[in-house]
Amino acid sequence: MFILSNMRFKIVVVCIILLAFVGFASAETFTPTNGTFAYREVEIFDINGINFTVPTDYDVTFENATEMDFMHGNDKLNISVTENGTVKKVAGNKTGNVTSARTMFGSVEGYFVDENGTYTFSYRQDGKLVVINSKNMPLMIGAMEMY
Repeated sequence: MFILSNMRFKIVVVCIILLAFVGFASAETFTPTNGTFAYREVEIFDINGINFTVPTDYDVTFENATEMDFMHGNDKLNISVTENGTVKKVAGNKTGNVTSARTMFGSVEGYFVDENGTYTFSYRQDGKLVVINSKNMPLMIGAMEMY
């Protein structure tokens, strides 16, 4: 009788541990109370070891180990994290439709390029090159925020 109850206890403990692992492994949505996405449900995505925050109403349209695309209506966000590469800069643009500058968004310093309303922000984090591209600047900046 004692062996049977001890076995049940072990089974219950194993089930609880498995459920805990499943809960930790799945992406969790939450609603931040401040920042760019305040009071908007968001989800954290890991791209090549770096976390990004994206509103839950954006669908993942492309994904591999180093890059993800998100879409909501006509609004697109592209994030890539590579082990090497160079920060995007624009030099010698004669049309005047492209601006570029060393910029700081929050505590993140990088290089910002505006090509006719398509924004690209590239920076280094943890030795990796991060490039975020979108026509929606608040979305692009909010993706970098850590809650």
